[in-house]
Amino acid sequence: MAGALPRKRIGQPQDLDAVLMMLCANGSHFIHGAVIQADDGHAL
Repeated sequence: MAGALPRKRIGQPQDLDAVLMMLCANGSHFIHGAVIQADDGHAL
């Protein structure tokens, strides 16, 4: 499975840290119902 991914690796939980911090920040109050792809660019 990892070989099919752009970076040839399986994501780790800490790979989501920046996105989670952004969503928890005060500046993200305008984001509602968004789908955030966490697939390392595989869906591009």
